[in-house]
Amino acid sequence: MPIFLIGMMGCGKTTIGKVLSEILNKRFIDLDEEIEKKENMKISDIFSKKGENYFREIESNLLFQMKDNDAIISTGGGIILKKINREFLKKYKTLFLYVPIEEILERVDIKNRPLLKNGKNKLFEIWEDRKDLYNQFEKVNLSNLSVYESAAKILYYITENNEEIIENDFQSVILKTKGLENLKNEKNIFVSNSVNRIYGDYFNCPYVLDDGEKIKNFDNLDILYRYLIEKEINRSDSLIAVGGGTVTDLIGYVGATFKRGVKIIFYPTTLLAQVDAALGGKTAVNLDKIKNVIGTFYKPEKVIIDPLSIISLKEENYIEGIIEAFKVSLIDGNINLFIDNIEKIKKRDLNTLIKIIKYAVKVKLDIVSKDPYDKNIRKALNLGHTFGHAFESYTNIPHGLSVGWGLIKELEFFSTNLKDKEYILDFLNKIIPRNILNMEINNENLIKYIYQDKKIISKEEITIPVIEEVGKFKLKNINLKHIKNKY
Repeated sequence: MPIFLIGMMGCGKTTIGKVLSEILNKRFIDLDEEIEKKENMKISDIFSKKGENYFREIESNLLFQMKDNDAIISTGGGIILKKINREFLKKYKTLFLYVPIEEILERVDIKNRPLLKNGKNKLFEIWEDRKDLYNQFEKVNLSNLSVYESAAKILYYITENNEEIIENDFQSVILKTKGLENLKNEKNIFVSNSVNRIYGDYFNCPYVLDDGEKIKNFDNLDILYRYLIEKEINRSDSLIAVGGGTVTDLIGYVGATFKRGVKIIFYPTTLLAQVDAALGGKTAVNLDKIKNVIGTFYKPEKVIIDPLSIISLKEENYIEGIIEAFKVSLIDGNINLFIDNIEKIKKRDLNTLIKIIKYAVKVKLDIVSKDPYDKNIRKALNLGHTFGHAFESYTNIPHGLSVGWGLIKELEFFSTNLKDKEYILDFLNKIIPRNILNMEINNENLIKYIYQDKKIISKEEITIPVIEEVGKFKLKNINLKHIKNKY
């Protein structure tokens, strides 16, 4: 079945439509481009040489031919002017992409826009003439949203509900498409600012937290404890954390320590949190620039993973999650899930991402269930983190990207005879930004942070997981002087 995107010129129908087609692995059709191909001339030339009525007739005829296309279809801004077109569009899934005129004015280019030949201010008049016609259709407000944020929000309107339990005795994890809709009638929701900006309609009076690692500090703990006291939260209540790993870490720690433990429920919305931070029952805050040095083990009641939410991520945050999931594959062995699908991963193909999430969650929980308190086998999940955490503390580069850098360094340093090392490094080099790979580092400062690592077992040794072959690792006690001399 076709999915039609309508809206004012400049609202992003073509750009967003192309992204949606990649995510859903569907064909993309731009009606204006199809008209230009058919007439072998630009739309502005069609208007000037043959007139708007001629253009509208071709536009309608082409629209009616779209009924059997399983595609994302971007339409021209004036498609809704003809009643026969509106009646046709109402038979199918048609979304009105709303962006305020003030935003459109900033982004629209008058090139090949015949209706704007006398200037952009014509947009106000066009909007007044058309707004009632647009509002006959399902409206998606995309104000102040990026392309990927817009695509993620639109997916909530065109994707079917689907729920699957990822079985594990240690922790309850549910993979639920459109899972954030669960929260409309819930209370005690703690959400990151970026998530609230996109999905705020689903949250009932949430407590909005700033984005980023900076929220994981003692000042914020004090504020949150006082807030819970003011709200008279007791041990029968649940705290619901919606956001990335910083939100689940912080609210997890608050839940673990307030009144000696209240229930917590996680809705991780970043890929990094879905495959790592929200799983396994670790909670933590930072002290100065030392990551997660204050923390506890405390399991959430349940974790609900909505794969649609990760589509909204900025590129670097998306890649963070891919790196953490890829790390798991080095431990478990299925690196082909990543290496063979690198182009689909880059396009954020939803089916591929769901496979990656399910795989990474199952592997991590299987490891954690055997070693919940991080005494032995669970330490394998620290792969890339010894160098990665130090790099993160030193550079303030985001966690997942720092782990990617750490993976490369640890593989180069310790996995000297690894058979598939070139394939692994090639994958990492293709997805980690060049500026991170090429960053110059003061070795002494980096080593200083490694000495503060929570995995230190003595003044001289640290336990590091070393990949001997894909799917096989060994926990080795590495002398810190060896790292210092080698690095």
